[in-house]
Parts: sequence; structure tokens; C-alpha cells
Amino acid sequence: MSQKKTIREASRGNYTTKDEVPTWQEVRDGALLRVADAVEKMARRHTDLIDERDRFERYYRQESQRRAMAERRIAALQGVITRMKKARQQAQGATR
Repeated sequence: MSQKKTIREASRGNYTTKDEVPTWQEVRDGALLRVADAVEKMARRHTDLIDERDRFERYYRQESQRRAMAERRIAALQGVITRMKKARQQAQGATR
């Protein structure tokens, strides 16, 4: 029993014999189906790349916000340290 090929599979063959030779329309249809499959794979990859880009943009925004918050916190703590140093210097000057 010979195994039946789909039009897509049959369009890939090199035909040198007269046995079960598909018509040129079937070969054309199979080739078009293979092209359609390739386009679908490219579209899927394109969608994956868009999703990945969006994810990295979201990570960038989150980290930018986190960095800005850390910079403000550092600036505030530096101000506290400066005030404490001034208060200590004033306290030492008053006790002398």
C-alpha cells in the first residue's frame, strides 16, 4: 500500500518517473501552501519579537522609576547627614 502524500509534500518532490505524477496545478497549490506556512512562521516570530520588545520597554521604565526613587532617597539622606554634621559642629562650638 503506497502512502498518500499531501499536496504540500508532493510539491517538494523531484518528479522523474511517470508514477503518480501530480498535475502542475497541484504542485503550484502545494508550493503556495508551503509559502503560506513560511509566512505564518515569520508572522509568529514577528509577534514574539514585538512582545519581547514591549516586555523590555516595561522593564526599562520600571528600572528608571526605581533608579529615580533611589537617587531621591540618596539625596535626602545626604541632606540629613549634612544637617547632623552642622548640628554636631554647633553643639561642639557651644560647649567650648
